[in-house]
Amino acid sequence: MGDNYGFSEPEAMPTNNGKDVPTDREEEKVTNAKSKASDDLLYKIDDVPPWYTCCFLGLQHYLTMFGSTVSIPFILCPLLCVREDDPARGYIISTIFFVSGIVTLIQSTFGCRLPIIQGGTFSFLVPTIAILSLPDLKCPSGLMDGSSVFSEEEKEEIWHIRMREIQGAICVASIFQLLIGYTGLIGLMLKYITPLTITPSVTMIGISLFGAASHNCEGNWGVAILTIVVMTLCSQYLRNITIPLPLWRDGKITISPVHVFKLFPILITILFMWGFCAILTVSGAIAEDNGARTDRNLELVYRAAWFRF
Repeated sequence: MGDNYGFSEPEAMPTNNGKDVPTDREEEKVTNAKSKASDDLLYKIDDVPPWYTCCFLGLQHYLTMFGSTVSIPFILCPLLCVREDDPARGYIISTIFFVSGIVTLIQSTFGCRLPIIQGGTFSFLVPTIAILSLPDLKCPSGLMDGSSVFSEEEKEEIWHIRMREIQGAICVASIFQLLIGYTGLIGLMLKYITPLTITPSVTMIGISLFGAASHNCEGNWGVAILTIVVMTLCSQYLRNITIPLPLWRDGKITISPVHVFKLFPILITILFMWGFCAILTVSGAIAEDNGARTDRNLELVYRAAWFRF
């Protein structure tokens, strides 16, 4: 009579000084799990996607960093005493994008060549907000609500003073960062600063920015929540659905299934939500002062200069 594997004794796990040692079968399971997770990637680190896919992926990468990069000036401009209709807001936004582009080109050409865009960092936001909240740097009364009249030169000098304060603080902080990195003290500090201590710090930075996120969503909570829903659907629930699209391969056009939702969840979400808001704007379904209108800041675009030195 053959062995009854349904009721056989479990295989004993080998031990090493009282510690369990993984068996070959368990190691094989771990290896298969890792290979399965790796196979889930459409393009691995050494793969080169087609040029047209690279264009869309690059656009998606830009749109991904666009929101986080442009949110920094939007958070700081009220603290810098810059009104929503002030062209200075456009100057600050264009400056951060211009500098991000230069740093990205340097990093991707002469640096470690990471496939990322060097945008602004939220790490400096908390100390920056703390500095701009000092009594000496409070906005003059009547400036933000328009109850008092200020000339363009006066308004420019007001936010320039605050910007210089922040620039000086960042320069001083950078000196300490340079010394810590150059002297090798960071290696000694890493013995005590573990991921367990870094994670709460990063979490506290994110929690402190919830107020700014809530303020920006107040313009239209429905659109904000719908954006989260569409993003979740595209990136989590529709990621394995393929759509047949014409592709150029080997000198001819072929119809092939493409994982559109897995490749471009952010791009699809932004285009869908912007188109949805544009329809609401054109149809007059939302009020003139609604935050979801696509023409809300057109006057600022018209007043901003095309080129500035």
